[in-house]
Amino acid sequence: MLNRFFQQELSHLRDLAAEFSRLHPALAPMLSGPTKDPDVERLLEGTAFLTGLLRCKLDDDFPELIHGLAQLTFPHSLRPVPSTSMVVFAPKPNLKETMRIPAGTALASIPVEGTKCLFRTCYDLDVHPLKLTSAKLAERTGGSRSIQLSLQLSGLALNKWRPKSLRLHVSGQYAEATNLFELLLTRTERIVVRPLDGGSPLVLPPIRIKSAGFGRDEALLPYPSQAFPGYRIIQEYFTLPEKFLFLDISGLDGWQDPGAGSRFEIHFELGQIPNDLPRVGAESFQLFATPVVNVFTHDAAPIRLDHRASEYRILPEGGSSAQYQVFSVEKVVGIAQGSVKTREYTPFEIMKPSSTGNPVHYVNRRISPVSGLTEVLLSVAYPPGELPPERETLAVSLLCTNAQLPERLRLGDINQPTSTSPELCEFRNIRQPTPQVEPPMGHDQLWRLLSHMTLNLMSLADASNLREILKLSVHPSGRDRTLFEGNMKRLDGIEKLSVKAADRLVRGLLVRGNELSLTLNPDSFASRGDMYLFGCILDYFLGTYAQINTFTQLSVQDALKGDTYRWPARAGDKPLI
Repeated sequence: MLNRFFQQELSHLRDLAAEFSRLHPALAPMLSGPTKDPDVERLLEGTAFLTGLLRCKLDDDFPELIHGLAQLTFPHSLRPVPSTSMVVFAPKPNLKETMRIPAGTALASIPVEGTKCLFRTCYDLDVHPLKLTSAKLAERTGGSRSIQLSLQLSGLALNKWRPKSLRLHVSGQYAEATNLFELLLTRTERIVVRPLDGGSPLVLPPIRIKSAGFGRDEALLPYPSQAFPGYRIIQEYFTLPEKFLFLDISGLDGWQDPGAGSRFEIHFELGQIPNDLPRVGAESFQLFATPVVNVFTHDAAPIRLDHRASEYRILPEGGSSAQYQVFSVEKVVGIAQGSVKTREYTPFEIMKPSSTGNPVHYVNRRISPVSGLTEVLLSVAYPPGELPPERETLAVSLLCTNAQLPERLRLGDINQPTSTSPELCEFRNIRQPTPQVEPPMGHDQLWRLLSHMTLNLMSLADASNLREILKLSVHPSGRDRTLFEGNMKRLDGIEKLSVKAADRLVRGLLVRGNELSLTLNPDSFASRGDMYLFGCILDYFLGTYAQINTFTQLSVQDALKGDTYRWPARAGDKPLI
């Protein structure tokens, strides 16, 4: 935009200079014509640049006002969505017992333009000396089917292996994976864990298989504490839907007689099955998988606070904007010149009236009119009556991303160890990293913010309202056009939503709530399972809007076939049963 304004202003100044020189040749002989002074031309260019900047400012609708309000209420809306991917760990032969890989473990990629992209894991992961040898769709007596997984421990007997649960990632081609995900969660009648070398089988009810990835401790994107968790789930789904294709099988600690062998099978015995059964093979499941996100801790270059400017730009230390981009400011510490004492600056958005009188810092983001990139700026303020120090150095701790570098990685390129990655496991990414999406900083930010602030469950009791609020998390600025168009098509598949008041008896108490009926067009989804996964996301999202001491229960109907999915009633982010 600045380039257009600059050209317009420069052309206007040249026309005025030529006109003035023609009318007053004695006063301005060097403004135009053959005797034109090149230094005058430089002055015109400088003036055009300044007036172009002024026109940019007049045209931006004063985003500082809106960004300040968004920083207080919806700070996630001003942050980029980092690159994400899926990583699988493979235990080495010398792993002989279960090993915990905590969430937040750092992993590195091969160098991109000399820079290793850093990712961190999002789930706590228990890695066992276990291998999935095969998976298939098997016949059962009576004509029914089961999904059979064959597994084998390495260097460890079943009676010495004591897991509480086992997590599976449903992988492969997305449409097939979601169909298999839906089949296991809605059609499983019981789960049989059968040892192959002696011992007795373990029989588990279908309630022992549950979806994973919705918990606050399983977040893909770092979210501020004051941000509404429902938006995180929606944003993560539109960014990396594979993040929710996880299944937890619990109750394995109740296996009384597994035997002394190392081989066993897990049978998911199915009830009524659809005509279009998904293909099942060893590639349909992954053990020890987790989502990863391109976010890591980093320091900013020290800021010399001399109070000659109202804002100071935050620059990640030791790299260019192509290597490091600020995701969030985590901590600001001031060090006075000639002193070893430090003091922490409190973030403006969490400042309370009863705060201890510490100075505060405020973070602002804006689009550079020259480069078009997002700039992050820091300003500080002091309590009333306190004089700022004459000279102070600010040490700023950041969360950073590698900007657009990760999108150049391919399958298997996230495989380099770090100081925190496990030594007894190898790892690789099984999905190409998603492109980073910049925060929406355009002129519609005010209306986007207002739509968030006026939202409640009853205002969503209309299909068009639900579509519009979900569209706020689908960023058209993303470079993955296939993902964007697929998400928009899913939203177009929302045909009808109705809300009906209801009462339920829960643990002897009468609880009031709402039953929500949603009609979806299956032609807008990649598969039946894709529609079911979308319903799982909306069940959580709509549930978080329930008022205190109330519940929601969602049912989703196929607009063409009439099939209906129904989820258990939930109060907020917790099911009632």
